[in-house]
Amino acid sequence: SVEPGKRHRRPSDSDNEDDGQVRKAVKIQESRGRPKAADYEPSVRTIFGVAWALYRGHLCTEGAMPDRMQEVTWAKLAWNDACKRLQTHVAYDAEIIKMITSQGSHFRGEVKSKVRPYVADEYGFETSTKQSVIDRNVMLTRELKKDFGFVYKVMYYQTRTPDGNKGLYHAKIIQKVVNTMWFRDKKDEGVLYPEFYKPFPEVGLALLLTAIESGIDKWSTGAQSNKMFTVDEYQGVLDEHLNNLADFDEHTKAQGLLPKLLSRLHDNG
Repeated sequence: SVEPGKRHRRPSDSDNEDDGQVRKAVKIQESRGRPKAADYEPSVRTIFGVAWALYRGHLCTEGAMPDRMQEVTWAKLAWNDACKRLQTHVAYDAEIIKMITSQGSHFRGEVKSKVRPYVADEYGFETSTKQSVIDRNVMLTRELKKDFGFVYKVMYYQTRTPDGNKGLYHAKIIQKVVNTMWFRDKKDEGVLYPEFYKPFPEVGLALLLTAIESGIDKWSTGAQSNKMFTVDEYQGVLDEHLNNLADFDEHTKAQGLLPKLLSRLHDNG
């Protein structure tokens, strides 16, 4: 019992941090439709912010299109790691895990939307109803996709020199999107989480190249279409880019070209 005149002291957040007790995530309002971070108390919202960033880090370094089991494993890791970094102990439940794994499609969609504005400028696609322009766009799509020409700084179809494509993985669009997506300012994930992004991750680069290819595919009919960037459609394309990067690394190991490229993408971010 409490002496008269004395009030119960509410346990503060710092008590929760210090005593090592695991507590439940408290909602301040019932979820309407899909659950969201705003349904939870502020301290839990903070955990979500960090956990989402960490989960995206796993997607960028370990697998951009994971299966369900990997998603759940990384979501649990991300939540526990976020709690540790924030020195708090809040238990996850099925709903929390689902809210983290749903970041996957959101993240891939974000990469695609960051790529989209650059594709027409970088490669010279034009919007027009003129048949000659439409035909040129169709031809351009074919040229860019032939032998993955779009990843080079200079492509054979531009110069027609015997050397072929030049400047593998030096297409300017790559650094532009890396900067827009991960290094916009000092609060961006590329800056805050060097454990994932320094050097820039190979898996993240493969995802970015896949998104660029998806952006080129949108012009394959000659006019920009709304082609979806889905796992079903692009898992195979992502795997091809991962294999190409592994081959590039294997063939240039002595010069260390891939590690240099990944370091430069981070350092110029």
